[in-house]
Amino acid sequence: MLVYILRRLLVAIPLVFGVLTLTFFIIRLAPGDPAALFIQPGISPKVADQIREQYGLNDPVFIQYIKWLGSVLQGDFGRSFSRAQQPVFDVIAQALPVTITIALLTLVANFILGIVIGVISAVKQNSFLDRSLTVGALFFYSMPEFWFALMMIIVFALKLPIFPVSGLNEVGAESYGPFRFMLDRIWHLVLPVTVLSINGAAGIARYVRGSMLEVIRQDYIRTARAKGLPEKVVIVRHALRNALLPVITLMGGSLPFIFSGALFIEVIFAFPGMGRVTVEAIFARDYPLIIANTFISGTLIIMGNLIADVLYAVVDPRIKL
Repeated sequence: MLVYILRRLLVAIPLVFGVLTLTFFIIRLAPGDPAALFIQPGISPKVADQIREQYGLNDPVFIQYIKWLGSVLQGDFGRSFSRAQQPVFDVIAQALPVTITIALLTLVANFILGIVIGVISAVKQNSFLDRSLTVGALFFYSMPEFWFALMMIIVFALKLPIFPVSGLNEVGAESYGPFRFMLDRIWHLVLPVTVLSINGAAGIARYVRGSMLEVIRQDYIRTARAKGLPEKVVIVRHALRNALLPVITLMGGSLPFIFSGALFIEVIFAFPGMGRVTVEAIFARDYPLIIANTFISGTLIIMGNLIADVLYAVVDPRIKL
């Protein structure tokens, strides 16, 4: 397995490099450049020319690419144009923990809710409960996340002021004790994690239901029941473990959707995470920050897919990597 992991990591290097190269050229096709951020009424146009010269934006794109490539190979992704020349990894270091927290909580909630709903639907096949859960799952699965987020804010933050509207903590939360500060942080995360989780859990529930229905019709399940094993043991220990194989694939594949969803959610809820930083960088044409964000997101997604492949072998020992 170690050889397999090392091989996958080596294959990931040119993949990430290719994504960064495409990002480098694509963002330069957009109209405008970082110098436009500094052009204000009453400021001489020469200032913009000086800024372009300072950042090397007057060079041909191929020359810019060679310079950028040399810096990246040395581990230097540059400094942010829009954040007072702050190193891009310092900016990301402040935003990444927020996004990872949301993503991990969403991932856990996705699979717990999805597996529970899917198993119940399969065990109670064709019952009223099964049909209700199926309709509910399709309803939430087809719902746009940004619209659902706005509806949740209107209902649970404005009409019923139960949860906060935005931010990671209340103003002045730094003066709270550690326990109260953590509770306040969790309370602020309830709405965004719920929005991201319900949509994903609905899709996972459909996969789990289909996989469970296939597994519980197998001969070894009938044999387990014939031996007199309790139904709970048959479902959880024998059926569910084998039904989880296609779900594990979803675990790695769901990371891109969680990160893309977090981008909108962080903007809507005003969270200082990777999504909000990326949106602000795009509007500011902050090339180094956009590329660095792409690098971090791409790396996390590749690692998620690798973990899913490894978990395949853990769940089913018959699979050889």
